Amino acid sequence: MWRLHSSSSLRRIPPRLQQHLHNFGPYRTSAYHISEFPTTRRRGRRSFSSSNWLEELVMDNPNKIDPRRLYKYLRLETFQADEIRDQFQMIEAKYSSESGAGISQSQIQDFLLDRIGEIENEDASPESKYDEDETLSLREKFAEDEASRMWNLFKSDEKGVLMENEFVDVVEERARSLDRKRVLPLTLSMLLVGASVGVVTPAMPFVVQNIGLTAGEYGLVVSAFALAKMTGNIPSAVLVERHGRKPYLVYTMAMTALGVGGIGLANSFEQLYLCRLFTGLGVAGLSTAVTMTVTDISTPLNRASTFAPIMSAFSAGTALGPAIGGFSIDYMGISPTFYAVGVSYIGLAAVNHMLLKETKQLHMEFPWHSDEGNGEPKATIRDSFESALGQWAPLLSQPDIRNVCIMNGFYWIALAGSQMTLLPLILTNPDGLAMTATNVGQVYMGMSIVQVLGNPVLAKMVDKVGKVPGILGGCTLISTAMGTLPMCTDTYQLAGILGIWATGSALLSTSPLAFISDKVVDQNRAQAIALLRTSGDVGFLIGASSMGALADWTSSLDLAMQSSAGILLTATGWFAVRNWLNLQLEKEKEHSA
Repeated sequence: MWRLHSSSSLRRIPPRLQQHLHNFGPYRTSAYHISEFPTTRRRGRRSFSSSNWLEELVMDNPNKIDPRRLYKYLRLETFQADEIRDQFQMIEAKYSSESGAGISQSQIQDFLLDRIGEIENEDASPESKYDEDETLSLREKFAEDEASRMWNLFKSDEKGVLMENEFVDVVEERARSLDRKRVLPLTLSMLLVGASVGVVTPAMPFVVQNIGLTAGEYGLVVSAFALAKMTGNIPSAVLVERHGRKPYLVYTMAMTALGVGGIGLANSFEQLYLCRLFTGLGVAGLSTAVTMTVTDISTPLNRASTFAPIMSAFSAGTALGPAIGGFSIDYMGISPTFYAVGVSYIGLAAVNHMLLKETKQLHMEFPWHSDEGNGEPKATIRDSFESALGQWAPLLSQPDIRNVCIMNGFYWIALAGSQMTLLPLILTNPDGLAMTATNVGQVYMGMSIVQVLGNPVLAKMVDKVGKVPGILGGCTLISTAMGTLPMCTDTYQLAGILGIWATGSALLSTSPLAFISDKVVDQNRAQAIALLRTSGDVGFLIGASSMGALADWTSSLDLAMQSSAGILLTATGWFAVRNWLNLQLEKEKEHSA
């Protein structure tokens, strides 16, 4: 009979149950040892083989506990040192005979045996597929092996005891570290997505010139993306929670491909508007799936740092893409460029299907659970929509969430009006800078490079100093750049101003999402993020259309740009005051308590 760990005592249970433990989900045996067991297929998951290097790359260490299971066992929510210390003291008080003496591996095993039962009751877990005696044997053996895996996280041998400070330090350090095995495939995917987006960036101003649109009409085209994305946010959040993250990291690419490829065929305002609607719907599903995947694999201590490599990869792609796009437009033409990008999204769907793994857990799995689920009927799509909308009112009743959503809306009013609508027209204006597609590509490439280099450093800073300072700093930098850009008289000044703008964008690429993710429980996180995105899309819709109309009405792109700066700077001041007032109220409540 085989052992999963050499440190585990041999427990005589049927060989088929031993094999089931070896092949169980997060702790499936490594490729080196898999020859000891028959190759099986369970719940659609393949056993690892030495020939599949991609699966080996992202495989978890079977000798150490899966971090997400550890956090679930310990009931961690804030991941602060006091919370971790309270859990240690609870285990010590309940399972150790002497206070302050530390805890042993056997005491951790006793804790896990009890905790597994609690989790099954909390999650309404599926019934066991084995009889009562076999289930009990599996439960005891799994608790023993799980205790060994948990112990291996803290100690290199089985002897001795685990003290409180060591426990707190290790758990806190693990919660701060990046889950690189899961982040890496998503990062590669977003690099390719960013490159496809970047290729299109320098093309849009020339599409506008070819069709003969005004600044106001171009603003409406830009806002069509926001309208579709705003409409798709709630359905996307419901569907991503219902079916998982991976399907929408794959199939949304097809709709995006249809929208982007169709732009190459568009020869009127109406056709261009329709293509942007399709693109917005695809991006709504993709962005929701990406964000939820990141929140699944991160904690409040590393959330901004986990978003950083993914946002950096996207920015790196958008840095490379404009250079390729500008060259392609100048030498191939506008329509062939859009066709090529549309085809590339189909290729990205295949890449995501091959590389990415599902991260959503409906409930914590255990080896004795049946495959049929818990037997409860699934809610209908209509019920899911009503439940999703019903979560918004309680979320908006929380001042922190309400304030960040309002701030996000004003940020996107300014950004959509300036960077999305006015900046491309300013750069390609025949009476002004009169840049070619290659020049525009170089401008956006430079901004993206600043974001790529700044994201990791700024994300770590945000994790340390707080998300609110990150939001305030980013908005201040961007509004300053917006306001001073019309005063630029040469390309060197333009480069400096856009560098400041890109630094602010790097701060805001992670701060609002990390802020709102920290403020809600897991069950409400999808809708909280959908609410944040919807507020941004409302701002996007208003900003793109209104700033384009203002530029038409005043016949001045510069005045419209400075108006965007004034809106963002005013909103930033309001957000700072509101957060200061909320902080004072919290201090008064703590003092009175």
